Amino acid sequence: MRGSLRATGNLLALDLGEIKRLHTESGPRLARYVVVVRAGELRACSRAGTNRYGPLLLRHGLPPGEVLVYTTTADTLDFEIAGREVRVGGVAIYPDRPPEFVTTPYYAWVEEGDD
Repeated sequence: MRGSLRATGNLLALDLGEIKRLHTESGPRLARYVVVVRAGELRACSRAGTNRYGPLLLRHGLPPGEVLVYTTTADTLDFEIAGREVRVGGVAIYPDRPPEFVTTPYYAWVEEGDD
């Protein structure tokens, strides 16, 4: 997997390089970017076109139709990278493969065979 990670005070964005099929706690999704937004409440994933974060994504140069958005109450600059996992607040992103087990309530990983 080749991608990039960008973090600001209110947004963490993982670019997967191209649109991928993701497995999430809410079922399968298609997205190129997995974004965690700092907000007042923690919520499950949603497509950017169906939430209020479209303008924020556009300000950061992210096309809302290609983004999977999570929210967290944690500081998005306080993220961890452990092996091939990116974690911030209660969200874990596995850009390469499924984990052996999930340790957070919200998660996304690239489904096998989509690389």
